[in-house]
Amino acid sequence: MEKTLKCPEFLRLGITIIYAIVIALSIDASKSVFIPLYSIPANSLYATVLFYGYFIILTAWIEYYFIRQKFQDEGKPGLWRFVLDIGILFLFYYIIIAGSNENQEYLIPDVYLFVTPLIFFLFTLRDMYRIRDYSNETLLKYRNMSRNFLFISIIISLSYLTEIYATGFQSFGSLPFYRDLIFAYMTLALIVVYRVMRWRQFNVVVADS
Repeated sequence: MEKTLKCPEFLRLGITIIYAIVIALSIDASKSVFIPLYSIPANSLYATVLFYGYFIILTAWIEYYFIRQKFQDEGKPGLWRFVLDIGILFLFYYIIIAGSNENQEYLIPDVYLFVTPLIFFLFTLRDMYRIRDYSNETLLKYRNMSRNFLFISIIISLSYLTEIYATGFQSFGSLPFYRDLIFAYMTLALIVVYRVMRWRQFNVVVADS
């Protein structure tokens, strides 16, 4: 009981706790969209953004756990990765807040314009730090995959920026609503494909090991 935690172990425990806190706060922030359930169709845009936020949080937590099991961090300096994980978790929570209709400001465009590209940028940096610590072909493929999806997310961001300046930005209304809904589905599809590809690669490694 008196055994003290090493620094990498302490940082990993901290990230696990923060993941749990972010998920708990996210549930509270989104209750106005999902409760009652019949209000979801009327809040389809907010609900889609929230589904995107929940999916990216939960799958990131699952991947974080399995990566820890595959590549043990004992003795590895984890401070920079801890800072990256904190930044990623903040962006996850930002998506949830943007998808909550209790906001005083309309934050959904932020999800397409900079939050999603920043998330993939931090994913790429995190994969690069892992490659530095572990010479592994799987991690190299992960890094390349994150970099490719970062490029796609930037294209989506620029496309959204072009669209709002071409049509004139409005907080709501018929055209902005459907435009934002389409981009919400695009970002949701992007993270789903990203996770599926990474999990398939991980399963291949586990099967071969």
